Amino acid sequence: MLKLYVQEPYLWLPVDRSEPCVKLHFYLEKEKVQEVDIRLGKPCRDFYACMDVSEWMGKELTIEGDAEEELLSGIFCYKEKVQHVYPFRPKLHFSPESGWNNDPNGLVYADGQYHLYYQANPYDTDWGNMHWGHAVSRDLLHWEHKPIALAPDAYGTVFSGCGWEDQENIAGYGKGALLFYYTAAGGSNQWSKEAGNRFTQRLAVSTDGGNTLQRADGVLIGHIAGDNRDPKVFYHEESGAYIMVLYLEGYEFAIFRSTDLLCWEESQRLTGEGMQECPDLFPCAVGENEEEKKWVFWSADGFYMVGSFDGYRFIPETEVLSAYANGLPYAAQTYAGTKGRVISVAWLRMKNDRGNYRGLMAIPAELSLVKKAEGCRLRLQPVQRLREIRHFAGEAEADCAQVRIQMDGTPLEITVSFEPQNTGRTLLGIGKTGVAVDFEREIMEIENPDTAAKKITIPFSGKEGLSLDFIIDQEIIEFYGNDGCFYGAVETEENVLAKAVTAETTAKIAEMKWFELRDDL
Repeated sequence: MLKLYVQEPYLWLPVDRSEPCVKLHFYLEKEKVQEVDIRLGKPCRDFYACMDVSEWMGKELTIEGDAEEELLSGIFCYKEKVQHVYPFRPKLHFSPESGWNNDPNGLVYADGQYHLYYQANPYDTDWGNMHWGHAVSRDLLHWEHKPIALAPDAYGTVFSGCGWEDQENIAGYGKGALLFYYTAAGGSNQWSKEAGNRFTQRLAVSTDGGNTLQRADGVLIGHIAGDNRDPKVFYHEESGAYIMVLYLEGYEFAIFRSTDLLCWEESQRLTGEGMQECPDLFPCAVGENEEEKKWVFWSADGFYMVGSFDGYRFIPETEVLSAYANGLPYAAQTYAGTKGRVISVAWLRMKNDRGNYRGLMAIPAELSLVKKAEGCRLRLQPVQRLREIRHFAGEAEADCAQVRIQMDGTPLEITVSFEPQNTGRTLLGIGKTGVAVDFEREIMEIENPDTAAKKITIPFSGKEGLSLDFIIDQEIIEFYGNDGCFYGAVETEENVLAKAVTAETTAKIAEMKWFELRDDL
């Protein structure tokens, strides 16, 4: 047991990832206020985790658990939060300050700011202790970290959810209040197990622009099936109701309707083979025609169906399709409040934790539909702001068989287009990552010996030609093919921006250009 009189706002907890995980219970005057699973170590081991205890200032905090007294004694309060410095952080991709992060949550644009909440474990670089982290941005590329927004409680850890700006005060919390629908994962921590709670959907509210979130009383949607979770809410103007899509279990989802953002009535159960978790439902323009739209039902793996939606039922017009070329992107969610723009952010499931954090967010993508012979298909393109920070840096000469580009620490974008009716092979090397386009076999392969996903195979039609767009940042390369008709990402080794990019080709390249991605404003 450790007793601390809280006189400073931050609690520092030493983490040693080689130690076994222990459970700590936090009490104020015998009332439990928090519970943490942590690999507690001696001071100055891997890193310090940090807990904001400013709301407990002037009170005695008791910490109990199955850790040795020597380890508990290494916990202390300090006036400043921990500073995590890692020189090779991505420059254009969101990364957490420390610890684990996964699904983007609560994506809402309000008062000129894009809010990014996300699944976070502040106490380890592995999954667990699910909180909501928080960051804000004005351009979707540069992020400012904010304090933890939601922490676990007796109803469970805080699983995924969404955000909505209540501009008309429909829910009664004030005009412009930000509403956050989330899953209380009952049974995922000891606290909620002892209370007998299950997975339910709940509400948190912010009346200060998203800086602080207060839980509302009561359950919005009780337990239905399995680990039902991941609510996503939007407004359907044609039927005059708010819509919630929710994952149930297996490949099953449910759609709910509400007129007050509080009381929800189920209108449909639907399934999609292989589709699980993190559902989304949104209208998308077909090509450049803003008047023609289709609805897209989406799940975590980038699987989707195109169809119609009348406010009650989604009717698919396609089979289950895939927007991703590989499994690194996951759990994408679209922003609320972007007025016609469909902006999606995906979590990138990284292995690297050299900087005492694990997981990145993809560069936000703008979604649209494109008509193909086989029907409408999703197109993902980097958010428009990325185009505004491109600076031309060079291009390959016509019929050049070899190209070498030395990077200088600045993120780089490389665009390559190939002639149709092509033959031969092109290999693009970026550090240890190789990208091979083989026109005889009509496949594209990406190999990286440092990651579990060593090879990605993408079919394409060599008769129609191929264009590729690579965005290279520290730790990660994202790629877009044929104007965003396929998309994927691959993890790289440390400090890839100091490496050279090399291209060797026997195939006919129509054009190859590269751009530095830097904000000179």
